[in-house]
This record gives sequence, structure tokens and C-alpha cells, in this order.
Amino acid sequence: MKILYIHTYYIQRGGEDTVYEDELRLIQEAGWETQSLLFSNRKYAALKFLVFFFNPVSFWKTCRAIRRFKPDVVHVHNWFFAASPAVFVAARWSRVPVVHTIHNFRILCPSSFLFVKNEIFLDCMSRVFPLEAIRRRIYRDSAFNTGWLLTGTRLHYFLGTWQRIDRLICLTGPARQMLVDSLLHIEPDRIAVKPNFFAGIDPNDPGLAAPDKAGHRKDFLFVGRLSPEKGISLLLDAFRNSPFTLRIIGDGPLRGEVETCAADYPNIHYLGHQDKQQIIRYLHHCQALVFTTIGFEQFGLVMVEAFACGTPVIGPDTGSPAELIIEGFNGLHFRTGSVPDLRQKIQYFNQLPEITRQTFSRNARDLYYKHYTPQTNLRLLSNIYKSVLHENNADLQLPH
Repeated sequence: MKILYIHTYYIQRGGEDTVYEDELRLIQEAGWETQSLLFSNRKYAALKFLVFFFNPVSFWKTCRAIRRFKPDVVHVHNWFFAASPAVFVAARWSRVPVVHTIHNFRILCPSSFLFVKNEIFLDCMSRVFPLEAIRRRIYRDSAFNTGWLLTGTRLHYFLGTWQRIDRLICLTGPARQMLVDSLLHIEPDRIAVKPNFFAGIDPNDPGLAAPDKAGHRKDFLFVGRLSPEKGISLLLDAFRNSPFTLRIIGDGPLRGEVETCAADYPNIHYLGHQDKQQIIRYLHHCQALVFTTIGFEQFGLVMVEAFACGTPVIGPDTGSPAELIIEGFNGLHFRTGSVPDLRQKIQYFNQLPEITRQTFSRNARDLYYKHYTPQTNLRLLSNIYKSVLHENNADLQLPH
């Protein structure tokens, strides 16, 4: 079984890069034959953006990689924007089945989080010509850039580029439903649900040696990009003048706002950027992760990392948190965008009896082992490839 992976690295490293790398490592360790075709937005970004409709260099590189490697399946992670939709056209032209992981809804909307000016924006998902998106400048606050992206993605909508992808992978059920209901009108059986996974914690890490019972856990923790769609202002408002301690890990355009708030309020601590090992240690010792995204979050891998540490999550009632967090089982929901409701849920969680919080912790860890381990993810991915090959009349054996 031969898989050609295609991925584009953003100018700033993001979660999609981590998911691609982890998944590639997973299937290589399982004995599958792989090759990666990588693109990057870091050099000549303006030129690549201008030809994002159809990058001829990407088309040529994809055709050459297919001709030399002869893959059974092409799996595209991120195509935006250096790879361009040309990689899908090249795979189709070469008669190789294509799988595409929907890390965001770029195929329909310039805003990857379906978010603009502090609110969800869904016009691009259902309207062929969402002029309101251009008026509101939903991509980098630019009417031209927004219009350019919409023109390109709608061109491929009319050409059927997105509709001809053999299998689309959504990370959660809510994301799948949004795609089913979109203007693409893709058949539900062509959209698979496969969550991201976390490889697990290192049991030999000395930083995890302390007891992790609920009574020994302290403080609340936020981990993520410091940007508007992540609900940073909501998070800070909820903990201003609060009796509870909040630690914040991450970096982004709202870093200055976070640093100012941390200087003014002694219960808020900004820890800056941290490596993965240190993040896991903080997750292991906090009493709950606070996840405050306002935009439509496709997954939120840090929630799964929290579950692996036995850490409950307090998150919004939309997007992936609506599915990953089971109310009263491994965490709590608050009304998306509501500061008062978030404050109430934080206070409620803190006042729970220790035995109840210990149950939350066990449930979170059990859910991780049931749904988000590498072994489970490999099985799901294997089934997706099998179904695509079966539909294309390929009689191949997959490694176990």
C-alpha cells in the first residue's frame, strides 16, 4: 500500500502541521510505504497567493511525484495556498483516488474559523456568491484578498474540483454535518469522521511524578493561539477580579493584551510559548483546561491532550467542544461567547466535591484511551483507505 501525502506549511507553524507529521509517523511505524510532497508559504508568498487558483508548478510537481512513486492513494492535508487546488486536479488527471482532510473550510470560506469581527459567519458555506464576505473583508481585513479567494474557490466549485474528491475526512460530527449541509451537496457516505490523535504522555517524565488527584490539582489553564477567534478577550473578562488563578500558554497577535491583563491582575499568569513537554506538565497539574474559542473550531487537539492527562475541559457548546466534551462526564459546557456563563461554570466546577472531580478526571482519561489513541486512529485511517480503494476497484492488502 503506497500513500502520497501532500501538505503545505503555513508561514507560522500551526496545528495542521503537527497533525500531518504525527499521522505520517504513525503510518510509517505501521509499515506503510509513504512519500511526502511538501509545499510552503514562507517564500514568495505574494506570488503563490496570486496563482492560488491553479499553481502550475504544484501541478507539475504532483504529476511527477505520482508518476515516479505510483501511489495507490493521494492524501492531501493542507493545500492552502502554495499547493493550490492544482494538486487535486493533478491526482484526478493521473487517475489516482484522493483523500482530503478538512482541517478547515478553506474550500468554501476565506475565514478558516468561519469567524469575523467576534461572531460566527456562515454565508460562505451556503451562498454561491457571498458578497457580504467581501464587504466585511473576512480574510485579513482585505476586500481584495477576500474576493480573490472567493473567486478561486468558487471557480473550483463550478469545475467540480471539490465535489470529485473521493473521500473527505472531517474531524468531528458537527464539522461533517456542516459540510453535508453546504452548497457542495456532497453525499454523506463520502464524508468520513476521523478525529486527530495524541501519542500519549511519557510515563518517565519526572515532571509528571506528583499525584494528579483532583484535590492536588490547582488553577485553571488555557493553551492556544492568542487571537480573537480563540476567545482571548472572553477568557480574560471571565478571570478579571476572579478568586481563581488562570495560567495562559501561547503566543499570537493578542499577546500584548494578555501581558497587560496579567500585569494588572495577580490571579492571571502569562507563561508565553512553551514546548509540548512543558504543556503536558501544566495540563497534568491544573484542575481544568479552559477552552474559549468563539470561531467554529474543527477539533482543538489540546482538549485531547488534556483528556490523556486526566484533565477535564470547560468549553463552548458549539464546534468540536460540543462533541469532545460530554457535559457532566469529562467536563462542562458554557454558552459560546458568554462571559457570565463561563464564570458560573468555573465556579461550579471549583465547588464540586473532590470525589466528583476525580470521577471527571477518570472519565477524561478513559475517553482518551477509547477514541484518541494512535492505535484507534490507525484503524480508522485504514478503513478509510480500504473503502476508497474498494470504490476504485483496487484489490490491495493493507498492513495490519
